[in-house]
Amino acid sequence: MVNKSLPKQVQAFLNGQDFDQKKELAMYFVTVDDEGFPYKAMISVGEVIALDETTLRIALWEHSKSASFTKQAKKATLFLVLPPTAYDLQLTVTYVRTEAGQVIFEGALKQVKVDEAPYATIVSSVQCRFKEEQQTVQQWSMKHKLLKK
Repeated sequence: MVNKSLPKQVQAFLNGQDFDQKKELAMYFVTVDDEGFPYKAMISVGEVIALDETTLRIALWEHSKSASFTKQAKKATLFLVLPPTAYDLQLTVTYVRTEAGQVIFEGALKQVKVDEAPYATIVSSVQCRFKEEQQTVQQWSMKHKLLKK
């Protein structure tokens, strides 16, 4: 199924609240490199926020290849899994600003691909555990202040 706006479950996940309940779920942020190959970065709820049902803000590290490739390509896909559903969020991306070591992008939703297999149930997404959990959640709060500006 293809949608033009964020499903309610995705909006709730990317609402910038309840980091402690979402901290172990990671997403793939994919753009293309200089040669046209897919380039993947793993990002968390602390680095993306849904401003509304068609707009995301994303914070990438200033000197990362992901930030550089995103500036060039102006397109990206955010892949996330919220069991039992997988979502591909296709974005047209514009550079907003660089601040506090973060490159801020705004992603206008082009389309959302929703995947649920009739023969299987998706039971998990990409998961991670942070070595400095409290520090990471504090950094996310700072990043979300930048994203909301």
